Amino acid sequence: MRTIFITGATGTLGSKILEYHVRRGDNVIALSRCDHKIKKFHKIYDNKVSWVLGDIRLPDSSFPKYADTVYHCAASKHVDMGEEYPEQYHAVNYLGALNMYEKVACDKFIFFSTDKAVLPVNFYGMTKALAERHLLIKKKSQPYKINIFRWGNIIGSSGSFIHTLIDLISSGKPVTITHPEMTRFWLKIDDAVQFAVKNEHDPNADVLIHPLIKSSSVVDFAHAVAHCMGVKINPVFTGVRPGEKIHEHLRFDHDNIICSASSDQYGFDELLGLVGPTVSEYLAKR
Repeated sequence: MRTIFITGATGTLGSKILEYHVRRGDNVIALSRCDHKIKKFHKIYDNKVSWVLGDIRLPDSSFPKYADTVYHCAASKHVDMGEEYPEQYHAVNYLGALNMYEKVACDKFIFFSTDKAVLPVNFYGMTKALAERHLLIKKKSQPYKINIFRWGNIIGSSGSFIHTLIDLISSGKPVTITHPEMTRFWLKIDDAVQFAVKNEHDPNADVLIHPLIKSSSVVDFAHAVAHCMGVKINPVFTGVRPGEKIHEHLRFDHDNIICSASSDQYGFDELLGLVGPTVSEYLAKR
């Protein structure tokens, strides 16, 4: 039986990875700093998961000393909040990642990064880029595997753009988008998880990117969500915010990378298939 340690285990990505390893029968140790979410997950998994209430920024004797695999999902990830609270984002996204790397011995350490770490213009992206670079330096001298996954927006993650859109459209409020030409990369949570838990990734790759990830216009994305809700919208453009780029990137020229198989954008019909299930699920829970 393998021992799996997951940080940020009550978040969208962490909880899906947790579910996968519980189904496999692995010994799962799950870390979160959100006590009420831990209580909720206790009821779902009973005694199948060992929970740790803790903070990745702090030394803690309750952290496991060893795990076969560490999934480091915990992060602060909102661009605007990173600009307002840079010290907190540095402590969580950079120092917290290194703390987990150094405190828990493992055979494989998996770090989840973001497209905003490429040519970063905001503090959130800079903290992730710094963590990426430090881990890659460590990787050269360590006997165990370090995998860095870099992707864009995970459809349906907690606090994600699609939920904001659904709330705005449902309430009849204007849908606000900062720039008419803005694009973003999108990936379904299930695709992200299936890619992350694979064992056969190229060990020589510095950064791993889902081979099918694509981008789309944010305007088209909003129209697809509205279409799935049976309405039409006229977006209002508010101007680019501090720390925001028109287009994100998934790679540096110098990356040793498993690259996206396609740089094409999603077609509108593909967007409908991408957002439809999340729209239906979110509306059903309201």
